[in-house]
Amino acid sequence: MTKIQSGVLTGVFLAMVFGCAGASLLKPDTSFSEKENRVLVQMPQVDLSDILNGTFEKNYETYLSDQFFWRDKWIGVKTQAERAEGKTEINDVYFARDGYLIEKHSGSFSTDTAKRNITYLDNFLKAQAQKYGEDHVKAMIVPNAVEILKDKLPDYAVAEEEGNYLKEIRTQIPEKLFFDAEPILEAHKEEPIYYKTDHHWKTLAARYVYEAWADSIDLPIVPISEYREETLTEDFHGTIDAKVNIKIPGDSIECYKPVTEIPYTLTYNHSQERTSLYDDSYLEGRDKYAVFFGGNQPLIEARTRAVSDRKLLIIKDSYANCFLSFAMQDFSQIDIVDLRYFNENLGDYMKEKEYTDILVLYNAAGFAEDASVAKLALASES
Repeated sequence: MTKIQSGVLTGVFLAMVFGCAGASLLKPDTSFSEKENRVLVQMPQVDLSDILNGTFEKNYETYLSDQFFWRDKWIGVKTQAERAEGKTEINDVYFARDGYLIEKHSGSFSTDTAKRNITYLDNFLKAQAQKYGEDHVKAMIVPNAVEILKDKLPDYAVAEEEGNYLKEIRTQIPEKLFFDAEPILEAHKEEPIYYKTDHHWKTLAARYVYEAWADSIDLPIVPISEYREETLTEDFHGTIDAKVNIKIPGDSIECYKPVTEIPYTLTYNHSQERTSLYDDSYLEGRDKYAVFFGGNQPLIEARTRAVSDRKLLIIKDSYANCFLSFAMQDFSQIDIVDLRYFNENLGDYMKEKEYTDILVLYNAAGFAEDASVAKLALASES
């Protein structure tokens, strides 16, 4: 290579580096990534104490990563380069067999938040069991794909963190108060029970687990033979897809609609009323999983015409959204609380209610990572 060629290449490289850096500084900050379905980090406030203890530098580095010019395109280029090198784990995502992208969730299960959340849950369940009875209070911490689909992981993959965390939960939570979804999912792992591009379980998996949970609490349910399967989309690209950002086939989203639907009304956050848990407008955008309930809400209060005296409080993350499509036919009342967005006092909210059943439903990684689980303490003390 001549000096001229070397100089040209160096100049192009420096132009790209400084050009992208300059463009990142000049472009307006993006507040939300539709592709990743998350809020992006904004410019941290300058504070002398944060600068001295290194907090500002750490936060600023994260900010630059989130706001980098052409961020999504660079993620895709980086993924393709690393795949060309033969890597099977990129950005905490395994490129698994049969086209699955499986998130590793490394570090999520060993934090102080993860450990405290087990204690919060334990105290909450015991307090509610005294009021409603052991047979009507359950926690369901659903394993993610990394735990159930281990046979699909790349050779030599190390993914024991979630399994060990679930063992801790089973050890600390009384057996009668914990519904273990793992054996049901294991029995059906050869079926499409997880999305290939997203962190959620599929509606089929939720149905299998719903039936087993209903049996454990002696709940009469509308049998699956009285539902019809409907494919809502075949072009769903989820949150894991966004972490690697390369072109791969989309997932299908299915729902199961009753042949004879029991009418219900949904009241969102004490105000907006709706008559369907499906919002088809989301099928036109990126976040197609939000077709269920229109995405996560702080509070949804459902009233149905089901011939049942059973009333359910479910405290949940987004794994419950497709699960609840079946409960609409089997309970006369369902109050749905997402602690991540619910800013009322949970204990005060529950006081005037006459629930027969309490369910806490999270996916394992979401439960371990969610600091808002601490809000359960407000109900434990009431």
